Formats: sequence, structure tokens, C-alpha cells
Amino acid sequence: MKKIAVPMLIVGILSMITAYLYSYGNGGVFQMVEHAFRDALRTKSVEEQIPDDRIKIIAIDEASLQQLGPFPWPRAVYAQLVGELMQAGAQAVALDLLLIDPSEEVEDDRALSEQLSKYAHIYLPVQVTLRSLQPDGQSLVVERVDRPAPSIRIDPGQLGHVNVLPDSDGVIRNMSLGLPDEQGMMLPSLDILMANRLLPKEQQIRWDPNDNGWYQGRERIPTDDRHQVAIDFFSSPYGYGEEAMNGYDRQSFCDVLAGIVDPAYYKDTIVLIGPYATSLSDRHMTPLSRSMTLYGVEIHANMIQSLVEGRFYKEAPFGWSVFALITGIFAAAWCAYRIRGVRGALCGLSMIVGYTLIWVGIYSIGAVFIPYLTEVIGMSAAYILVIAYRSREDRRARQQVEELFGRYVSPAVVTELLQSNVPIRAGGTKCDITVMFIDIRGFTPLSERLEPERTIQVLNQYLHLCAETIFQHHGTLDKFIGDGVMAIFGAPHTLDRHAEHAARAAMELQQRSEDLYRKISAELDVSVRFGIGIQSGEAVVGNVGSETLRLDYTAIGDTVNVAARLESQAKPGQVLVGEEANRRIQDAFETQSIGPLRLKGKAEAVMVYELISK
Repeated sequence: MKKIAVPMLIVGILSMITAYLYSYGNGGVFQMVEHAFRDALRTKSVEEQIPDDRIKIIAIDEASLQQLGPFPWPRAVYAQLVGELMQAGAQAVALDLLLIDPSEEVEDDRALSEQLSKYAHIYLPVQVTLRSLQPDGQSLVVERVDRPAPSIRIDPGQLGHVNVLPDSDGVIRNMSLGLPDEQGMMLPSLDILMANRLLPKEQQIRWDPNDNGWYQGRERIPTDDRHQVAIDFFSSPYGYGEEAMNGYDRQSFCDVLAGIVDPAYYKDTIVLIGPYATSLSDRHMTPLSRSMTLYGVEIHANMIQSLVEGRFYKEAPFGWSVFALITGIFAAAWCAYRIRGVRGALCGLSMIVGYTLIWVGIYSIGAVFIPYLTEVIGMSAAYILVIAYRSREDRRARQQVEELFGRYVSPAVVTELLQSNVPIRAGGTKCDITVMFIDIRGFTPLSERLEPERTIQVLNQYLHLCAETIFQHHGTLDKFIGDGVMAIFGAPHTLDRHAEHAARAAMELQQRSEDLYRKISAELDVSVRFGIGIQSGEAVVGNVGSETLRLDYTAIGDTVNVAARLESQAKPGQVLVGEEANRRIQDAFETQSIGPLRLKGKAEAVMVYELISK
């Protein structure tokens, strides 16, 4: 539990951070990048990006300005055109121009008022000015509403707002279905008024004040607290030109007014009349047009088509989004903690790819946005932090293994122990091993003749020879006992036929010690040889001591005691083998029975053999 506490803490902290960023991270680079991902997700193919041919645009373009003169034009011009369109059978006409001030010619406003009274489906816009400082990000406190001039008589049902509320990066992704007026009454969007002319009566869009929600037929539209809903875009500035393959049908205002385009062309369609000239400054950025802005009248055309098609995008419920964040972060942390190396990296990458596919699938099937950037960053951070923590723990474990076993076993065995990832702690396990004790016979009289410095030099030569030979035969150097050595074969590194390895090490020790023996005996006339005892069997092997202060790896049990007693009985140059060890090596080595010997601590005599050679 202690080892997973830190990864779980990482998961908890990252979950809280990402949930906070997802909830309150409006604006800034974080939200802008999230929007960019969603914009890419909403990009349509050429086949999907087909504007509805029932939505027409009459553009107040540069050609019209050149022919009819600079703005503002006499309102009688608009009255004439909208009257001709409605008489020719247009479903609805929206004049995307704010006519706030009375006309200089009273007759102009009267003429427009007559058309508005005659045709109930001619619509004019209003502009809602919101207070610059709102109480919070979801409030809509109105400062004023700019309506058509009082000299223009119009039914309130023919008015719709044309406000668009860009995101923090200036891109229009949502439309406001309605905005409150000064008295708190809901003003529907001009786009809703137009879209309802293309929708069957039972599918028309309406505001339900009792339920405080917007509905299309019986289905509630998933708006936010500001009555906004994400919309699709079907056209961009790149959709026009000589080689244009898509874009809303657009004709010049002057051509329609002059009859070059027959008003009958607009039969059974809805018509938007609005600025389509750079000099009129009605342009905005959309998800499909960041470098080239889109004219406002065409943005309204896109909004109308989105309302008609009824595909409304919404955020996943907050609880589900947070659940997705926590699940993804936990999965990435688990992957980093449990799977190592290239497989772990591939697992982490696969999780991000998998989440991306889920993100795309949920959007495509359910028109629902779930967090993406926050999830990917959270998963990546969890993976990196857990990898860093695990690397630190691995370094600590490696250092512990090297400190504990580097003194006992060969470097190859240390490497294998590190790869096994077995934790080191106090305690032991019962193992089948072979124990070998080695003692330097004749060392006491030798030390009496030599200076202490020279004595240590000679002792180190013998002990180095022992350690080197034990390591070569895959043994574990348990400890140095004065001028003696204890070695284990078969632990901590599992070793097949460990008794034979111990026997070979003993034989090699006797052979290699002859050169050292001849050198010392010639110099000091003292016989110095090894006495060795070997026994095989079960013993408790493990780390003895304090986990916080010091641990020593050793073996305890009757097998160890017998091996130690055999070594004490061995003569110089002799290798004594216990009965169990002899049984295991007799096919590979020549042994000679010495007979039963009574060993210290044993109630009964023990059968002992001497290892000869083979």
C-alpha cells in the first residue's frame, strides 16, 4: 500500500486540477486550444458542407454601392425590394440592417411600414447591448435594446435580435437563441424567426417561459445559461470565387432591384438581405474561417441552416466529464506503474489514441462534447509523474540491492536480482541450498610471525581467492568470519544442481591455493591451507536485521550448523561433505566415506564424506 500511495496521490491531485481547469478555465491558452481541437472536429467534408438551397442571400456588395450610392440608402429601396420578393412567393425576408434612426424622408419609413404590415413574414433586427461588466460568466444584464425607429410601424413578432457572442478568441461558435429585453422578456433570434418558416409547424422553435427553456417541437434544445447553443457552419470565405464549389446562393442587391434577377427566383425560399462589402465592416471569424472573416449575413444563413437541421451540440454533463477525466488519468497512471519500457510507452500512447477515438465517436454519434485537451494533458502528466516516481523508486531499490547483495554475489547475479523487482525487506523464506564454510588452517601461527600490515595483506589474498572462486561458480558470499568464509549456493539466485557448483568451487579453491601455499611456506616455513565443510538441505534464507538501519543476507538452520561443524573437523587441504550433499554430488565427484562423526550440537553421529576429485 505504501508503494501505491504516491501514484494514487498523483491521480487525486491531477484529477482536481483538470476538473478545475475544465470547469473554470474559460479564456486563456487552455480554452483556445480546446476550441481549436473542437473546430477541427467539426470540419465537414465537401459533401457535408452543402448549404441549403432554400436559404438565399441578397448582398449589399461593392457593385450595389457603386450603382446606388454610398450608405445609407433611402428606405423606399428596401420597401420596394422586400415587397417584390414577398409578392413573388418568398417564404420570408429578413433585412439585416439596423434602422434605429428615423429616415429623413417620412414617406420612406411609411412605405416600409406598409410592406411590414402587409406581409407578416418580413423581419427586422434589433440589437441588444449588454452591460460590459456582468456579475458572472453566465449572466446577461441588459443595458439597452436598439429597436427600429418609432416611425417604422412593426409588429413585435416581426423583430428578432442579431447579436452574436464570440468566444474569448473572437471566433463565433455559438448562437444566442434569445436575449432578454429591458423588462426581462425574451427576444428570439432573427434566425429563429427565419428558420421557423422552413420548419413544419410541429417542429418549430419556441421559448417556454414556464420551463425556462428552448424547444424544437417537443425536444429541448441543449442551451447554456446564456441561451447559447453550438452550431454548424456550412460555408466559409473559401466557398466563393470563380471556382467555388459551395456557398449560399448570393445575388447582388442591384441586380435583383433592377430585375436582372427575377424576384420569382426566390419563390418558396427565405431571403437574407445584408451587407456584403468590406467597407461596411460586418465580418466575423468562424471555426471555418480564421484568417478570412465571414460576412455577418452569411453567418446568419449558417445559423438558420443549423436550426433547420436540428443538430445541436452540447457539453457532456459535468459529472460525466469529471468521471472521464478521473478514469483517463487513473488508467494512464496504472499503465505507467504496471507496464515498463517500450510496452509501457505504447500502452500510454494507445490510451491517448483510444480516448481520441472515443471523443470523436461521442461527438459524431451523440453531438456531445467531452473534455479533450484537459484529458490528454492530465493523462500525459499522470504518466510522466508516475514514471518519474517509479524511476526514483527503482533507483532506490537498485541502490538497496547493490548495497546489500553487491558484497555477496557476482555482478551478473546482482543484475538478475534487479530485473526480478523482488522487494527487499526483513524476513526469510525456507529454501533448498548448499552451504559451504571455509577456514584458513595455519593462519594463527602465520600471523604471529608477521607484522600486522603483512598479516592483513596475506589474509586478503586468501579471502580474495575465496570470493572470486565463489562468484565464478554462482555462489553467494554470505560473510567473512575472521579468517574464514561462509558461502551459499542456491540463494538468492535460484541455481540448479547447487551442490555440484559448491563442490566445484571447493575443488578449485584447493587447486588455486596451492600456488599461494608454496609461496608462503617457502618464505615462512608455515603450512597454510583451506579446510572446507559442505552440506545441502533446507534452511531459512533472508535478510536479518533492521529495515531502517541495517540488513544482512544470511541463512540459518541445521544445514548451516552441520556445514560449520564439518569445516571445524576438516584438516588442512581437506573438503568434508555431509550425507545429503554427498548424495547429490556422488555421480559427478569422487567421495570417500570417513564414517560417522559426532558433531557439536548433534545428538547422533553424522555420516561424513571426503571430496576427492573426478
